[in-house]
Amino acid sequence: MDFVCSDVTLYDPNLIERLAARFSLSRVAVRALLRRGLDTEEKIDAFLHPEAQPLPDWREMKGVGEAVALIRAAIERGQTICVYGDYDADGVSATAILYRCLKKLGARVSCHIPSRHTEGYGLTRAAVQALAEEGVGLIVTVDNGIAAIEEVAFAKALGMSLVVTDHHRSGEALPAADAVLSVSEGDFRERVGDLCGAGVAYLLACALEESQGEEYLPLVAAATVADVVSLTKANRALVVRGLYGLSKQVGLCALLEAAGAGDGPVSEITLGFLIAPRLNAAGRMGDAEQALQLLITDDREEADRCALALNEANQARRNEEQRILTECLALAPEGGEDSFLLLTGQGWNVGVVGIVAARLAELFYKPVILLTEREPGVYTGSARSIPEIDLYALLYEARDLFIRFGGHAGAAGLTVRAERIEEVKAALRLAYAHQRPEGPPKKRVPYEDVLPLSDCTVALCDELRAFAPFGQGNPEPQFLVRGDLSGVSYLGQGKKHLSGYLSQGGGKTRLVGFSQGGNFTLWQGAGRADAVCTLQKNVFRGRASCELICLGLSPRKDLKSSEEYTIIEAAFLRAVQAADTRSIGDCAWRLRSYLPLGVTEEILRPLYLRLLSAARAGGEPEGEWELAAALIFKELGFFAPAAGLVPVKDARRRSCPESQLFMALSEG
Repeated sequence: MDFVCSDVTLYDPNLIERLAARFSLSRVAVRALLRRGLDTEEKIDAFLHPEAQPLPDWREMKGVGEAVALIRAAIERGQTICVYGDYDADGVSATAILYRCLKKLGARVSCHIPSRHTEGYGLTRAAVQALAEEGVGLIVTVDNGIAAIEEVAFAKALGMSLVVTDHHRSGEALPAADAVLSVSEGDFRERVGDLCGAGVAYLLACALEESQGEEYLPLVAAATVADVVSLTKANRALVVRGLYGLSKQVGLCALLEAAGAGDGPVSEITLGFLIAPRLNAAGRMGDAEQALQLLITDDREEADRCALALNEANQARRNEEQRILTECLALAPEGGEDSFLLLTGQGWNVGVVGIVAARLAELFYKPVILLTEREPGVYTGSARSIPEIDLYALLYEARDLFIRFGGHAGAAGLTVRAERIEEVKAALRLAYAHQRPEGPPKKRVPYEDVLPLSDCTVALCDELRAFAPFGQGNPEPQFLVRGDLSGVSYLGQGKKHLSGYLSQGGGKTRLVGFSQGGNFTLWQGAGRADAVCTLQKNVFRGRASCELICLGLSPRKDLKSSEEYTIIEAAFLRAVQAADTRSIGDCAWRLRSYLPLGVTEEILRPLYLRLLSAARAGGEPEGEWELAAALIFKELGFFAPAAGLVPVKDARRRSCPESQLFMALSEG
């Protein structure tokens, strides 16, 4: 496992100080804002106060006028309108939003959510035919339909009208629906952001009601987090406003109670880990009708019954997930010999194999394909990948071997005949070699800054929490923290989690590793360790403390035996010799993860005298502090920018802030 800094930019210290004073933030928090492209007071103010930002305006979405006119006409004529949704949390939420809206407007409305197991995703000819026979005059799709060219044409041929609302990217041609609402049309996505399906349905509801649609925002928030769309631009305001109103949404409140959420604050974490899995579980384990009923009822007793059923479905999903995972690990305990993992099994739930594939991809850090026999001789399933491998491109090179396949760079679904599976493996080996000739990547854990343990405070936790909601497009800040690791023990039941303490300079902070129980031996024997962490405020018996949530841990190597440090040090000295300011800055930032922070001029003065004494005796710098000081003085021109310690006679007098390395190591 490698740790890699995601941003080596050295920001203007004057800008950092000005923004820190303006917003009463630490320099750590300001640097995190700057890394997110928030470099003006206006941008930062909007980011820190998403609740005050305007919600997206339905008037800006192409096709909304035609859709509203068509739906209102259908209501006036008494036509039956069917909201055609999807079986995941986003699709169910979108269906509930539009159903609620149309019922409020007096429409004759029904819903159809296809079964993941028998119908599959999106509009199908069979479903369209059935709806026509039921007397449906208008179909409004939510979270699907943008690619249903043939199915829309078939519905039109049967005499039905169609409104397509979708957030997926459109192909070369749009379906010939009576109205199409898509965030892909025009420059809407660029201006407003990457809305989920429920976000598009919400805008249509607002247009129909000519309102702000406040009652729908909790459903939009849940769907936005569940569908892992970017939590930037409009989505940021939608989620925050939705969280504020969640206590008024009967179904979601019942689901939180059934999930044992307690009385704590509801956040995007609550939506992602408690709400989303339970809404998704209905469609994974059977059909999504129970989830839809939960979101459209205002009767608390009915909501409680639905919530209990979803909780049971989620537990069944977890049991099935563990069963499949256990079988997969028995088949390939070390992840197999190929640069990808393809496994087949019997009786695996197709709604769950994608989750298991994702877990195995993370565990073995390679693309994973899991297939189950749905009918004699035919296997279908899901695939998940890692950031370095484009899964769709990988499968595309074997496209002629599949009955069907589709997806994107990170996830895909596919169906293949049993007799072709070995051919698929051979084709994927060749495709992988084409895409990654240098061989499989090594897992890299990113961090954006190096923090001394003394900076890991409750105050900083509160500052960083103001950056929430976290998720796609707005990741929670991750830091490299080092120290002496002690007191390692298992946390909770089942030896699943770990706990320990990092100490540095007299301070000590708790380190928690969720789902890292298998690393107990590594933690226990680490001694001095580097850990990539997020910061979390923990309140116990009224007392608040900062905890480090570990994402990756590595025993700290001696600098002299660290190949990467040697490479960076050499590059730094070459940049100093060439007076390459940009390269000096890049190297200085990378050296932060190896050298001590909190360097001051007072610390450097005695170190300079010690280095001069070592130079006269033909010695070398000893320890991290002398190594840091030597590089700073080489950048300032007091020693030659080369290996060893060679004092420069008559060196020009310079101050420490003129050294980019000094500025990097003195920040914190």
